[in-house]
Formats: sequence, structure tokens, C-alpha cells
Amino acid sequence: MLLFYIAVYLSAFLLFLIQPMLTKALLPTFGGSYLVWGAAMVFFQGTLLLGYVLSHAFQVKWGVRRYGLLHLFVLLLPFLMFPFALNGELTVWEHNLAMGVFRQLLLTAGGPFLVLSMTSLILQRWLMVSPMPQRKNPYVLYAASNAGSVSALLAYPLLIEPVSTLAQQASIWWLGYLVLVLLHWCIYPWRAVEEITLPRQEPVDEGWGQCLRWFLLSLATGTMLLATTNVITFDLAAIPLLWVLPLALFMLAYVVVFKRVLWCPVWIQQALNWSVMLGACLVLLLRLRVMLPPVIMLLLYFVILFVVCINCNLLLLQSSPASGTGLTTFYVVLAFGGLCGSVLVSWVLPLLSQSLAEYPLALVITVVAVGLCKQTGQCWGYFFPHVFSVLIFGALLFVVPRVMPGGYPESIVFVLVALPLALSFRLGKDYPVIMVSILLLVMVGSAQLDQFASGGKMVARLRNYYGIYTIYDRDNIRYLQHGTTQHGRQYLDPLRSSTPLAYYHPTTPAARVLRSEGHRLQQIGMIGLGTGAFTAYGQTGQQWSIFELDPDNLALAEQYFRYLEHGRRQGAAYRFVFGDGRMRIAQEPNDIFDLLILDAFNSGAIPVHLLTTEALAGYMKKLRPDGVLLLHLSNRMLDLVPVVYANAVAVGVHALVQSNEGEVHPDSELTIWMALSADAKRMDTYQLDYGWRDERPERLPRPWTDQYSNLPAAIRWL
Repeated sequence: MLLFYIAVYLSAFLLFLIQPMLTKALLPTFGGSYLVWGAAMVFFQGTLLLGYVLSHAFQVKWGVRRYGLLHLFVLLLPFLMFPFALNGELTVWEHNLAMGVFRQLLLTAGGPFLVLSMTSLILQRWLMVSPMPQRKNPYVLYAASNAGSVSALLAYPLLIEPVSTLAQQASIWWLGYLVLVLLHWCIYPWRAVEEITLPRQEPVDEGWGQCLRWFLLSLATGTMLLATTNVITFDLAAIPLLWVLPLALFMLAYVVVFKRVLWCPVWIQQALNWSVMLGACLVLLLRLRVMLPPVIMLLLYFVILFVVCINCNLLLLQSSPASGTGLTTFYVVLAFGGLCGSVLVSWVLPLLSQSLAEYPLALVITVVAVGLCKQTGQCWGYFFPHVFSVLIFGALLFVVPRVMPGGYPESIVFVLVALPLALSFRLGKDYPVIMVSILLLVMVGSAQLDQFASGGKMVARLRNYYGIYTIYDRDNIRYLQHGTTQHGRQYLDPLRSSTPLAYYHPTTPAARVLRSEGHRLQQIGMIGLGTGAFTAYGQTGQQWSIFELDPDNLALAEQYFRYLEHGRRQGAAYRFVFGDGRMRIAQEPNDIFDLLILDAFNSGAIPVHLLTTEALAGYMKKLRPDGVLLLHLSNRMLDLVPVVYANAVAVGVHALVQSNEGEVHPDSELTIWMALSADAKRMDTYQLDYGWRDERPERLPRPWTDQYSNLPAAIRWL
């Protein structure tokens, strides 16, 4: 039995290790678009579903033992893909990035991933026909499988990635896979007995109605997982290290429920309704921008996710089938529900909504799924006496933000709305229709709260695959907000609108370079547009090439801000190139730019592939011999200055740093910039004329490359 546990654990560990490893390998070629991660996630979940379907179909058609013998040889097929193509042997489909990612993952790891996705189901069936006494509860292997998944998710960013290159990771992975193949030969049931029917206290219907319940429960947990991840990413902290924590909790919920002795105390079951209500309140808080300490917010989101997953998994276990055929059907339906949840949150909702509608929608799906599984005459019965409380809540939600005077504390508005919300939930806790109605009101009506919280006038809101943009006016200033990161602002007064604000104010280091008359700049390249603030420094005869990942950003900068217009009036010309900055700059002629500006590192989710030694070497080829590379490194969560110094030494160029600390203008922000150049005389000019300094640390970190990066070491933990 120990070998069964080790085999299932190891297969899941390898399965969830290959995902971040290969997706990271795609970034230098396919770029940092959200579609890369979204397409990879859908590919992996789709392949997982295919593996479940094949393991179910093969064992039904040929029997457990007969296909088991064949599977021992199927395990050898992934070695045909040894080793993984991690060294730039990739190609891009220009017309369809998602299909290009699908194709590359299929050619690189499709075989190993498909075979690994079949392992858990096959080993559970092998256990059922083995003579061991544990054959009566094969679901315990599902707990071991999810424990392996959790271990991989935590080990990769914390232990594996910081100390090894992609090539070393691939070698370790293949060694682990060889061990897994040997384990399969050891635990194959050579002395098989007749497959038993699992004991159940009550007969379980395995028809279409039950499949629908399994699907909804899996859809609820899958949607809740990605919705929680999105909320953390957009509204709290976009540190990639935190992205694995929701997924680890999601897997942990499977571990504690499906293990030999399940863990699901009564208080967790009773806490489901309270968790749904708390989730609705958090939606209101975020709309009102009433921020609790980040640690408290993260803890609340994680508690809600864990409680929802525990309760849904408990209902799944209680309705799990007794037959071997039903067991594989059960897992196929779960995988299909998870895939639909990923597609819904990653691909569908960004096109249909302008806010994080997936979080209240995930709560709705949870209530519906649990309500169907626990349905009683009372549960879906007469509920009209409670409709009145819902109407009161809805009226307050729509009316209060409109009648409250400007500048009134958002916390008071929250109390006025949250109290009837809690009362409605309390009265309707036994009626899923009531709870769903309340959640739909929160999803639709909370936009009124967003308008109130801006403190001014909401101008525009846009959501696409790259994030959520919010443009609003306050105190005669227009703001562009992207998630939690402010991408710029501008005075509405025409007399002051030509002066860039925040990180781009004339008193900041990069602005002084652009305004200098002694350093003539003809060809300027820039990654990241934002509001277009830097373009206001354009001068007659200058040619700007602006590389922007999101095409919608240009429309926002042109329509709602005037910086580009001001630069054109001064005689500058602007050319826009859409796509990943590193990829597009690589297509430019060599020795063309006098100045290249990288403004892509001020959010928590930095594009690491734009910062590696290979990336810096590529930028240097596009600069003229005395050209300069400027990097904007202002970041609340990450200290990237030592990393850039280390990479500059590895590339063989000079590096200086400058900030406006101690002289921050009221219209500016504290900002940090670094300048890199192969020309020592040009760097001397920056030191003498602009006050830039060489502050290289005594001990430099290991340079970041396309094969290696260590993001945790750059986090500002204090």
C-alpha cells in the first residue's frame, strides 16, 4: 500500500511540476500576455480531462488487468519526448497566440502530461482488484494525489525555481518519471482478485441527474478557485508567489476530505452560509475601496475558499459511486467541471463583464450546487415572506450611493448596505433562491458603490484579457487605474495638462534625461504606454516607437488623456507596435535607438522575461553605441535594483541608479530608475550632468536568465 501512495503522490507531483516549468519556458518566445498563462491553464486542464476519459474508456472496454498490462508499456511512450524543448526551439503562430501555445505544449509535453493524468484513476482501479484489505476505499489515493499536487505547487516557487535552471529542473523531472515507471511495474496487480462493489450507507444514483450534481460541485470549486486568485491579483497583491496559495488550499481540501478518515467538522459545514455572506460583504468592501490590512483580507479570502471547497468535496464524497466504472465516470465529470470553470473565468467573463464579476458568480454557483445536492421540500419551497427583505436590500444598494453626499466615509455606506445584506442572508439561509437573488443584486448593483468610492466621476471602465482599466476624475485630475496599480494621471485644466504627473513628473530622473538639451535624442523606444505621459516630452524631429502589450491601451490614452496630443504639437512622431515588448523589439533593426525605456515593472506581477540577461543583451543590440537603456524599477513589493546590477555585470555593460528621494514634488511620486549603457563616457555624463550614482551592492545576486530567476529573493518582506 505504501508503494501505491508513493506512486500516486509522485505522479501528481510531477504533473503539477511540469505546468509552471514549461509555461515559464514559453515566456521568452510567446511573451508575457495573460493569454499565454490562460491558454496554458486551459491546455493542462483539457489534457487532464482527456486523460480521465481515456483511462475510463480503455478500462471499460478491455478490463482493468488487460489494459493494465498495456499501460505498463504506454508509460514508456513519453520518453520519445525526452528531453523537453526548453532552449529556444519554439515557434509562434502570429495569427493565433492561444493556438500557438497549445501547439507548442502539445509537441513539448503533451505525451508525458497525458500519461500522468491517467495515473491516479488507473491506480485506484488497480487497488480495487488487488488482494489488499485497503481495496475497499480506493478514494484515499485521491487524497495522496492532491497532497502531491500541493507539494509541487509550494516547492516550485520556494525551493526548486530559486536554486535551479530550467534544464536542471527538466533533468530532475525525467529522473522522477523513471522512478514512477518502475513503481508501476512493482504495484501492478499480478495476483488480482475480483473487483468489489464499494460499501455505501445509502444507494447512490449514478445517472445523469447525479452527474449534473457532480459537475456543478466541481464547477463551483473550480470557479471559486480562479475567482479568488483574480481578486487577489487585481485588488490586493499581484505577487506570483501568492497565486499558488489558493490552488494549494483547493488541493488541500481534497486531501482532508478524501483521506482514509475524512476531516470535516460540523462547524465547517455550518459555516458555508456564513462564508457566502462574508464573500458578498468583501465584494462590497472592494467596490467601496475600504481596505482592511492585506494580511486580513488574504486570510478572509482563503477561509472562504477553503470552507466552500470542503463542503463541496464532502458532498462529492458522500455521492461518490460504488462501482469501478462509476469511479472513473466520477473523475471524468469532475475534470470537465474544472475545465469549464477555467474557461468561464479566464476566457468568457473578461469579454462579458467590466469588473470582477466572477467572484459573486462563483458564490452563486456554489449556492446552486449545494442547494441541489441538499434539496428538500423546505429548501426550494415557499419563500415569499423573505422576498421583502431582498427588495429592501436591493433598494438600499441602488439608492444609498446616489443620495449620500460626496466625501462621506465609505465605511458608513458599507454599514448601511451590509446590515440589510446580512439580515436578508439570515432570513433566507434555507432558501437557495433567496441567496442567489441577493448575490445577483450584489453582482449587478455594486457598480453604484464603485462610482461613489472614486470620490469623483467615473469616466470609463474596460476589461479585457490583460486586466481591468478604470478611468475616473477627482479634484480636477483624471486617473488611470489598472488593478491596484495607478498607471498615471493628468490635470484636466488645459493650462496644466501638458505637465506629466506621478512617476513621470519633470522632477523625476527619467524626465530630466528626456528634457535635457545637451543629450540629443532622435530615435526613442519605449515599452509600456500607460497614459502616454512620457510622450509629452517629445520634441521636434524625434521618432518614438512605443511597444504596448494591450492594443486597447492606446485607445484609452488617445481618448481620455492629452499627453500624446501635446507631444505631436511639439513635433514628435509616434509609432505604435502591439505585442510583447521583448518579442517586438527583437524584430527592429540593430543600432537604431538613442534611448530605450522599459516601464513595465511597477506592478507586483512583473514580466520576468523582460528583465533577464538574454533580454538585456537583446536590447543592447538595438541601441546605438552610445545609447542608453532606462528601466523604471519603482515597486512596492519587489527590490529589483540588485537584480539589474547583477544582470548588467553578466551582460558586460555599465549601470547607474537614481531616484527623487528627498525631493518628491507634490505632483510626483517616489520613483527609482536605472540606466544601462555600453558607453562609459555616456555614463560619466549621466553622473556629472544628471546626478546618477553607482550604488552597486557588495554582494550581487545570481543573474536572472531565461533558465533561472529567483523572485522570492527580490520580495520586500518587511
